[in-house]
Formats: sequence, C-alpha cells, structure tokens
Amino acid sequence: MGAMDLVQSTRARAGKPETGKRADVRILDVFGRTASVRVDAEAWIDYMHLAQIEGRWRIVNVLWELRA
Repeated sequence: MGAMDLVQSTRARAGKPETGKRADVRILDVFGRTASVRVDAEAWIDYMHLAQIEGRWRIVNVLWELRA
C-alpha cells in the first residue's frame, strides 16, 4: 500500500464508529531516549521506533503488515 492509498483509506473511515476495535500495545525495548513498540490493531500489526525529542516521545518509523 502506498502513501496515497493509506491516506484515502483513513479518510474513508473518518467519522465512522469504532466497534470491536482491537489495540494491544507492547513496549518491546527502551534504551535511553529510544524505544521499540509493537501495536496489534484490528486489521494490522505495527512495529514502531520512537525517540524522545525535546522531552516528548515521537514516532520516527513504522513498519506494518495487514493480518490478511
């Protein structure tokens, strides 16, 4: 899925009720001001890299896969 497909898919769901939403978040590792996180969402799994920048945690990178 390209960036535009992702944006259009998100827009299509905007304003719709979230029933049966699944979101399990696991912190896999934290070292200093960096972290790796896994998010099990309804239709996909995200692996995220986070960094603490100016005192706030920010998502730096996301790899995701549909559950198919």
